[in-house]
Amino acid sequence: MRLPEFARRPILAALIAAFTSLAAIPAFAEAPTEVSADKRPNMWVVKDADSTVYLFGSVHLLKAESQWLTPELEAVFDSADTLYLEIADIDDQAQAAALVMKYGTDPTWGLYEPYTPEQVTQIRDSLTRHGINPDQVKPLKPWLVALMLSIKQLEASGFDPNIGVDKTFMARAKAKGLPVKGLESMEDQFLSFANAPPEAQSEYLWMTVSEEAYSQDIISELVDAWLIGDDAILEGLLVQEMKEKTPAIYESLMVKRNRNWIGAIKTILEGSGTQFIVVGAGHLTGPDSVQNMLKADGIEVAGYDYSQSPKP
Repeated sequence: MRLPEFARRPILAALIAAFTSLAAIPAFAEAPTEVSADKRPNMWVVKDADSTVYLFGSVHLLKAESQWLTPELEAVFDSADTLYLEIADIDDQAQAAALVMKYGTDPTWGLYEPYTPEQVTQIRDSLTRHGINPDQVKPLKPWLVALMLSIKQLEASGFDPNIGVDKTFMARAKAKGLPVKGLESMEDQFLSFANAPPEAQSEYLWMTVSEEAYSQDIISELVDAWLIGDDAILEGLLVQEMKEKTPAIYESLMVKRNRNWIGAIKTILEGSGTQFIVVGAGHLTGPDSVQNMLKADGIEVAGYDYSQSPKP
């Protein structure tokens, strides 16, 4: 299904393909979507004399029946010496709770002050409908309330929090004793929201409320495009409107983090062996993508040809 332009507000879609801490958001229980032999999720490869680095674009949630982990992709993963994720400690709930208190609360904030009375009513109604007390969240910052509401919206649609790409690869890495490392810390991820200007955070909360009617269709379209590596749809959903409608969030969540990761990837290339890097698909999409930044620094990056995968 192709959404009409007025309905295509992809902020939620962009976030679930960019922010690993949204891995708790789950997926549709629909008929399986298969990956055809000639259309796969996008992956890139960087090589030098003694290093091979694979860059795989993740969606941090998936349909329960999505068939994305092909034998060819498994063979590439199995050839790796290390798995790199955005953060290595996805499941550290104690750390996440401490960071929420540090960066997500401010009793002086005035959560509802930026909005019209009509908008306040809509926000409060949406929070109440999803089991969040609108008075109890007043001390929280808008980005955190928006994140909580996004998760609740999708949980209400039957999403499963444990089948995203990152968690799937992490479980496989642990099963085979493969080291798991992070390109950034969980605190870095929280700061990418917390450091956004107050008006951008408030806009994010409002868009989370106002786009709710379209969120299922948006995410379904995102996952379908990701499964077949449709760059045009992915860029539209993950980059274009987020960049246009909430540029400060885009800069903080996408561009700055991509720049930070370039240094980490260069350090990895200074070593040797084969490394498998998994980051949100939004970071590998559009003009500010990780691979474009690497190319701008003179590093050759090529789209991966799955027909060249090691034999399973």
